[in-house]
Amino acid sequence: MKRRVLLLSCCLIFSAARAASECPGFPVLAASGEALLAQVRALPPVGVDRERQACAPATIIDFAYSGGTLCRFGGEVDAATAAVTRLADGGELVEYLYLFPYAPATHARLLALLAARFNQVDKAAWPVFLQAARPGKETTALFTGGGYYISLGKPTEGDPVEWYSNVIFEKMDKPALGVRKVCREGRDG
Repeated sequence: MKRRVLLLSCCLIFSAARAASECPGFPVLAASGEALLAQVRALPPVGVDRERQACAPATIIDFAYSGGTLCRFGGEVDAATAAVTRLADGGELVEYLYLFPYAPATHARLLALLAARFNQVDKAAWPVFLQAARPGKETTALFTGGGYYISLGKPTEGDPVEWYSNVIFEKMDKPALGVRKVCREGRDG
């Protein structure tokens, strides 16, 4: 009986440790694309996909996603998807992000976690690429820290696809090269 209890305890501890994996790149910001990608791939994802965007500058986005919880952002909020964007030439990290099942309380907790760690930017001072309206998406807060723009987004109210909040870490010297990158027809390969 003691052996069963010990075995069950070990299994529960192992399960809890796996379920509680911290999302890499927060609160300590990522410095290396390769190191961050290795950490994301070490999470227990259901799948990993790679997308290449050929328009200049060419980028590679690696997505890791789960059927539930991929990792815990700040040790508190369950993230379902992560993405790491690097320049195709040289592999320099330009962006990483996390997606979370949307709920007002979850979104508020993400805002609190980011506000406790980074400097919030007044909306009047947001960069142009964040001021433009995007169908189905709304940026609710912008922060800076460690050479990154850190934005918090959510689905637009009334959007029929209300399913995620996002936190996007974009290098300030190379913004809008990841999921916000817009390739024009004829330039995209």
